[in-house]
Amino acid sequence: MVDQTPKQAFVHAAGAGGAWAAVLTYGRHRRELQGTEPGAPADRMALTAVVAGLECLTRPTAVEVRVHSDYVRGGGEGGLWERLRAATRTHEVTWAWSGDYPELAHAREMVGSAPAAPGDAADPADAGFDGAGPGAALEEFADALGEHVANDPDAPDPAELVELADAMIEDEHRAIVAVGRAAITFEEIGAVKVPPQIAAQARVGWRILLSAAHVEGNWYLLDVAG
Repeated sequence: MVDQTPKQAFVHAAGAGGAWAAVLTYGRHRRELQGTEPGAPADRMALTAVVAGLECLTRPTAVEVRVHSDYVRGGGEGGLWERLRAATRTHEVTWAWSGDYPELAHAREMVGSAPAAPGDAADPADAGFDGAGPGAALEEFADALGEHVANDPDAPDPAELVELADAMIEDEHRAIVAVGRAAITFEEIGAVKVPPQIAAQARVGWRILLSAAHVEGNWYLLDVAG
């Protein structure tokens, strides 16, 4: 007999100064996310991990968030908090503020082993900015992302996305707020899946000129101009 018991998702989130990680589990499925934000405090990184984990869920889901953070528990205002509230409206979210979980321990290990991002460089030019405009690293990343968006054989047809979209972003700048192993999170858009080699080029804080369509709860990139 097929098991008809509804599955529950779990988000295990951890943050430390400048780094965050989340481990998502759903039945036998598992996904790990990780990112860095140079100079960001641990509290913000824990919140980022929670938001990134919830935004990876592609349909309304019963999910338990496991995070040991009084900051996240206390609530607040701002962009990340608005994204968290949006996610809790989409999903049936419960919280575990204490307890020992192997996946949460692993998320903490991921945070502790997170490599320093090139954005840690003291010279802003080393992070892809030269004070007068985008640096070479940013331009290279935008070109790679744009080429991926234009040629991804698995992506939905752009014309169909535009026709079905309930919201659009057309040639607007959006900042990168988090970077995972195979995903980039943009402000007001959320996480977008990309090949790992492209994610490795991305840096938190870069602003990318892009177009995107919102269809059935998900954002899809249509074009990247730089």
